[in-house]
Order: sequence, then C-alpha cells, then structure tokens
Amino acid sequence: MTRSVIRFWACAFGLALLLASASAVLFPYEALRITSEAERARAWLLTLWTGGVLAVLFGLAGLLTFASPLGFREVHDAGSIAEAREARRRARLTQTGFHDNFAWWLVCTGLILIAFYFIAWGAELHF
Repeated sequence: MTRSVIRFWACAFGLALLLASASAVLFPYEALRITSEAERARAWLLTLWTGGVLAVLFGLAGLLTFASPLGFREVHDAGSIAEAREARRRARLTQTGFHDNFAWWLVCTGLILIAFYFIAWGAELHF
C-alpha cells in the first residue's frame, strides 16, 4: 500500500470517527427535550445515518461531473468544441486515480459512517 492509499483511508476513517463522537457529545439533546437514554441513542443513530447518507449523495453528485457533457464555459474558454473535448481528454489522462479524488473520499467517509450506524444499532439491540 502506498502512502496516499493509507492517508486516504486513515483520513476517511478518522473523520467518520470524529463526526460520530462529536455528534454524540455536541447534539442539543436538552434543547430538543430529549431526556431518556433510549431517545438520545436513537437521535444519535439518526445523526450517524443522515450524515453518512448525505456524504454519500454529495460524493456521488461530485462523481457525476465526470460524465456530464461539455458546458458553455468549457467551450468558450477552449475556443471550440473540438479543443474543449481535447482539453477534457487531457485532464482525464492526468488524473491520478481513486485515492486522490475528493468525491470518492466523501463517498467512502459516508459509507464508514453508515457502517458505524449499523454497528451501533446492532450493539443497541443486544442490550
């Protein structure tokens, strides 16, 4: 494994862990009149699930830009449609891959948050 791969996964896992723990502590339980431990656990699970799903959806929206057609600005900046196509092709050739893409990182972080949700939900069912 290269250093960028390790950094990618460590950062995704670390941020998901930080968000999960911060949401448990910083959630405004009192302001929402959530008093029982069961309700607090459900509210925390909801924040994990929602945060994970939103991260996955935002990341997927970012990945859709790779398949989008040429825009007016790209054609205008390049000077012609052919030059805009060539510029996009060159830009795609210079992309380094999966572990240097923020959209993929966001999708992976969201999936880790959703995994934390299922782990916490499964642990709650056994108690």
